[in-house]
Amino acid sequence: KGFVQQLTDVVKRFETENPGMIVQIHSYFEFAGHHQLGENPMISTDQQAILLQWIWRVPPSSKVKAEALCDEINKEIALLNAYQDPEGLEISATGIVFLDHAMKETIIEEIPVHEISTIWLPFLILAAALKSGRMLLLALLPMPIEIMVAFGAMYFVSLKTTVVLFALMMMLMLCTSLSFDYSLFTQLVMRQAGEDVEPAILTVISQSGRVVVVSGCVLMIAWAAMLGLPSPFNGFCVAACSMILACVLVQLTFVPSLLAMMPFLGAPKVEKPSVNNFEQDGVDSMEAPLKDGLVNGNSHIDEVFDKARPHMTGPYFHLGGIITRTPWNVIVPLVIYLVMAPLTNRMGKNFDLQQFKFKMGHSFELTVPRTASEWKTLLAIQRDFPSSVGILMPMMIMMTGAGTTNATGSMSVANQDAFDANCQMANALIIATRGRPYALDADHFVSATFHGEEESTKLVDCNKYWEINMVRTNYLSQHLFLTHTSAHLQELWNQLVSEHSHAMLTFLFPTMDPFSPQAFELFKTVREALNQETIILRQRHPGIEFLTFSPGSVLMDLIDVTSGQLPICFVTCAFVCLTLIALWFGSALIPFKLLLTVIVPITWTYGAGLYVYEDGWLDWLNYPGLSTTADAGIDWTVPMFTLTFMMGLALDYEIFLFERVREFREEGFGDREAIQLGLAATGGTISSAGLIMALTFIAQLLGSIPVTNQMGFILVFSIVVDTFVVRSILVPAMLSIVPWTNYWPSKMPDIKYEWLKTRPRQDIHDDEDEDEDEDEDEDEDEKNSRTKWYELALRRCVGHVSTRADRVGPSRLKLSAA
Repeated sequence: KGFVQQLTDVVKRFETENPGMIVQIHSYFEFAGHHQLGENPMISTDQQAILLQWIWRVPPSSKVKAEALCDEINKEIALLNAYQDPEGLEISATGIVFLDHAMKETIIEEIPVHEISTIWLPFLILAAALKSGRMLLLALLPMPIEIMVAFGAMYFVSLKTTVVLFALMMMLMLCTSLSFDYSLFTQLVMRQAGEDVEPAILTVISQSGRVVVVSGCVLMIAWAAMLGLPSPFNGFCVAACSMILACVLVQLTFVPSLLAMMPFLGAPKVEKPSVNNFEQDGVDSMEAPLKDGLVNGNSHIDEVFDKARPHMTGPYFHLGGIITRTPWNVIVPLVIYLVMAPLTNRMGKNFDLQQFKFKMGHSFELTVPRTASEWKTLLAIQRDFPSSVGILMPMMIMMTGAGTTNATGSMSVANQDAFDANCQMANALIIATRGRPYALDADHFVSATFHGEEESTKLVDCNKYWEINMVRTNYLSQHLFLTHTSAHLQELWNQLVSEHSHAMLTFLFPTMDPFSPQAFELFKTVREALNQETIILRQRHPGIEFLTFSPGSVLMDLIDVTSGQLPICFVTCAFVCLTLIALWFGSALIPFKLLLTVIVPITWTYGAGLYVYEDGWLDWLNYPGLSTTADAGIDWTVPMFTLTFMMGLALDYEIFLFERVREFREEGFGDREAIQLGLAATGGTISSAGLIMALTFIAQLLGSIPVTNQMGFILVFSIVVDTFVVRSILVPAMLSIVPWTNYWPSKMPDIKYEWLKTRPRQDIHDDEDEDEDEDEDEDEDEKNSRTKWYELALRRCVGHVSTRADRVGPSRLKLSAA
């Protein structure tokens, strides 16, 4: 009793400092008097625990004060528990505000710790890719500037709209990943410009700046799709876009300025490798003859080939030669799609194509830290105490328009007719839920119109209005015989009946997770039963109406709205992005090719997530971050926060790849050769960027909040698949199928460099016949000059080929006049 009084004093002091926030304070000892009817609801069924309960109003403007009280209560409890023997009493606190505060504190504590504990992984990848300590320093310096700019901007945004804590968490993740990625793009392009400062700055702004701007625009367009969703997702969109914009602007302004002030941070001098070096690295034997024998003496061709030569080596160059070859460019994608088909099928089971909606999981437990004592205390109270005090999120049913007219002219519920109508409503809910997992009985309700149940019917035992009125207003009841009962009944009446008695509340306390699928089924059943009962009762009470509210029903409606809007937002976002890509590259058909390499892999990601978090495929690992949470599945917020981001990231990498492919094709390389060179030129950079981003988000898998674990898995899986499967294999293969569709209606220049066999031998003879026909119409002097040029080129090529006969495979050399 001393402990209860000590904690009660803390709450009452808070009430004195913040009038109107504390509504009621109850404890076991208030119900333990001699003048109390019924059982004490503040003691557990096993008689081993008692409750101290206060009901309070916490508007958004007072949330900080409420959280301060939570901290003070927790400190007081920790002090009391510290002086207990192991066999002594144990005190713990819980509640909606306590749980929300625990989640907030956990995120604030865990995310920075896990980010710091894992940041060395992307740091090592960035260092390995740059291969320069001073360039690494130049890559790290922009990050604090980006954080300060973006978070400073979000302060002003938070003054006008709600910004959820997950938005700030995502901003921090985006800052780490995009800062490293953009620095990687910038520094690698700057390395090609050499160690001179002025060319390096121009390169940063013109070449790498273009890539950074395109990437930022695509990502912001993808995030902007969330503006079509209800609050607070629009605040999440603003947060993400502000961080992306900050990263882009800092890379285009701060980095060049810093490089101009500190030239020593620029790229070190790098010697260009010789032709022999490329041959030793495994470049195809036709490349050197092509260079030495065909294009010597033409400075433009020398320059173009020198630009491409650094990319003619390495695993991605050889992979490009294989994956673009017929029939491998058809077989390999088909095999990948068949292997991944079960993931697509699993995702399809959770998508209602008829209603075009996602079927998403929901549970309060998904948002609560596993380590939080508040959640364990909540479950214990819900299990061991009566539902009227053990359930934190009741459903409220309001009855209006019943009974007789009162002095104010409105319908009054302070009469027997209103009591009977309210009892009939409660009985209708009990009957409607019988035989179901969430079956209700009289003990699930708190009302001024009934108490307990009738033994014969198992329905509510309706009170007499005159009896209730006498107990709560009669002088003898108030001061002599039933003092506690009269006081509590009057308090209950004040809580459940409006000031002018025109409306009455009934509390429904279901013993389940208020956000669980079972709770949602209960809400639907209650709504349907109330609608039917309203129709029946209006025959006697024309103006009667039942309205219902609960946090769970609000969430159910929110999920219903967002699950319908999200696919529409996604389709709209995809249409806008693909249209802009078509306009950017002047290609009408390229969006249809990219569609298969963007949309389908997203289904793989969600399919894998459902297998892990709904079907429990990785439960055998006994790792909490990869285990199921009861039967909740993937939380409904995960697709909201990840879907458009995954699409933007996939398009970002594919644009980066296709931009280089088109660049090489415009310089005269063959269709397959351009794809091969584009893959080789971007392979290392995109792979490093993908690993950096994946390792950044892996920190979310280390936390104790299930929903953040799920977001981390979805993002990491998507990034890894997109980086090493989609962009490395599927996109080059798809581009090599009917390659003219990559550029139509744009016209590409004639092919000048071609070393990969693309057509049958008969096509070559046909080309030779066409060349002969054209030569007949040419001037004889020009024909002789051209013949001598071809003869000289062929002699040089044959000389190189003959000296490397052991390395020469089937190949084709196309000669054309410079």
